[in-house]
Amino acid sequence: MIKLFMKYYSAVRMKNQLIIPQNLSEIIKEELIMDWIDLHVHSSASDGTLSPSEVTRLAFQTGLRAYALTDHDTISGIDEAVKAADGCKLEVIAGIELSCPYREKEIHILGLYIDSQCEELKEALSSLRAQRRERNEALLLHFNRDGFPITKEDLIGDGDAGVITRAHFARALLKKGCVSSMDQAFRSYLDQGKKYYLPKKTIPPREAVRLIRRAGGFPALAHPLQYKLGWKMTEELILSLKEQGLAGVEAYYSSHTLNDCLRLRDICRRHGLLPTGGSDFHGDNKPDIKLGRGRGRLYVPISLLEDIKMHLREEVIYDNQCQPEN
Repeated sequence: MIKLFMKYYSAVRMKNQLIIPQNLSEIIKEELIMDWIDLHVHSSASDGTLSPSEVTRLAFQTGLRAYALTDHDTISGIDEAVKAADGCKLEVIAGIELSCPYREKEIHILGLYIDSQCEELKEALSSLRAQRRERNEALLLHFNRDGFPITKEDLIGDGDAGVITRAHFARALLKKGCVSSMDQAFRSYLDQGKKYYLPKKTIPPREAVRLIRRAGGFPALAHPLQYKLGWKMTEELILSLKEQGLAGVEAYYSSHTLNDCLRLRDICRRHGLLPTGGSDFHGDNKPDIKLGRGRGRLYVPISLLEDIKMHLREEVIYDNQCQPEN
């Protein structure tokens, strides 16, 4: 792959990003696409706009080798996504994205290769959904009292969303003509600190990591630079989470520059963690982010997935060796 990259790409640094010329031959595109993956993807089971099966079909059409469905606080879309890949040369990875508190901020932890039948995880998610429903009912009442004409049916839309998020409120406000864009809905009403922001129930990072591991999964910190902590505090966060069982960090991300990616990979190397990567695809709710490509320059190599699989296999071997004999 490196030789292929060096042979066909005249890659330059511009504004700390890797710029790829557009005049690539179709052969080279196909060779590269065969090695692409995306380990951070959302469907309509949470705040994406495509159904799980539609996401799987798009991933196959895009040429991805694998993708992880990581909906917010739910695993309800996994079976549909996996079934849609039957007969395709595409690996659909069961995943999740859990919300956690950290120093008055909300951080997200991804779980990859989770067992969606893990009863302990399912019970925890059921409790989170119940408390999220209470939050959503209070938020809807708040909007209605102030004259916003949105209903529960507007939030659900055409299907039965597994998890109603702030994105559903933003889209309802947009459809009712209350805002000109979803971005405006967040900036004016729904972002933290705004009048209609109500925090949802989250679980402590240690518990999120434990649940993911309990379900046989690989826990990784999602989009670490989105929390605006600065590099020093970001590394402190990563180290704190590692002590609690974190195994990886999302070094490749749609908004990361090349320098961001390299620095995060270096943090992973120095602290014995594995880099992961994904687009954070949401369909029309984030129209500038494409599956597998992010904003056009994202490239997550399949070698990251191979390292994660090796890590999980080694953990199983270690756990088996530590089991007491009868």
